[in-house]
Amino acid sequence: MTGATTPFIAILGPTASGKSALACELAAHLSADLISCDSMQVYRGLDIGTAKPSLMERQRIPHHLIDLLDIHEPWDANRHAVAARRLLDAARRAGRPVILVGGTGMYAKTVIYDLPLEPSDKHLAAEIEAVWREHGAERLLAEVAACSRPLADKVGENPRRLLRTVEIIRLTGAPPQWWQKTLNPGLVAAPDWCQLILMPEPAYHRQAILERTQEMLGAGWIEEARRLYAHGLDQTPTARQALGYGAIRDYLDGRLASVAELTTRIGAQTWQYARRQKTWFRHQHPGARLVTLPTAPDRQRLVMELISRFRTTVRP
Repeated sequence: MTGATTPFIAILGPTASGKSALACELAAHLSADLISCDSMQVYRGLDIGTAKPSLMERQRIPHHLIDLLDIHEPWDANRHAVAARRLLDAARRAGRPVILVGGTGMYAKTVIYDLPLEPSDKHLAAEIEAVWREHGAERLLAEVAACSRPLADKVGENPRRLLRTVEIIRLTGAPPQWWQKTLNPGLVAAPDWCQLILMPEPAYHRQAILERTQEMLGAGWIEEARRLYAHGLDQTPTARQALGYGAIRDYLDGRLASVAELTTRIGAQTWQYARRQKTWFRHQHPGARLVTLPTAPDRQRLVMELISRFRTTVRP
């Protein structure tokens, strides 16, 4: 990257990898804005369980695409890309550095590789959601399977992706383009992107996940989940997929006997999710730099390295 090109930095990786702390520290040095690439931090009220930045952190460093929606509103990669591209265009015009940070792989990929956006229709989306609410997933899965059996198998356990896939098929008569791009990821990122993907080693990562789960439960996660379920979290097509809240619901309903059992359940679910994220980032982000972390990340070293790379934009 040379000249006056505005750097766009992506700090990505699995949950509990330290990416948010690194992004905040780097943003402070670069006077950069942060754009969230987390599918659940967009929802108001999903705070502790999504490790959302604190209000103090958001006052210190501008954060975008956080706390935008009520839990009952839809959100997907298309909507995220539209909002993120608007922010990036404004930053590019102003010559302001931006850091994209998060772990939702398809959201990041759509933005960084400038994937074409699929058509959408909010009225049709509402109709499809109504079918899902009344009849469950089976009828919609059959509709996807008629178009592509492998695609139906892939989206079957993800209500958000299922609803969006049916919407695209009805609008275009064809499977969504993200499916083809996922199968054939021969992509090149836009030239003003630098991607850093944090990859903690397994032993360290599992311990970090367990410790963070304990901290989050100690900070009031159970009560947060109780409030959200009272407001219909289990009836939402997107927000209900937030990691850990289902296990807390089992605890609240007596299906888990203790907080210790709950901690173990969430820790195991989070580790499984983190492994899937790692697989995604290894194979779906060509050109990214993978950083193996044997211990807690040396944030200062990474920060200074990135500052050196983008020194033309660092403000005095």
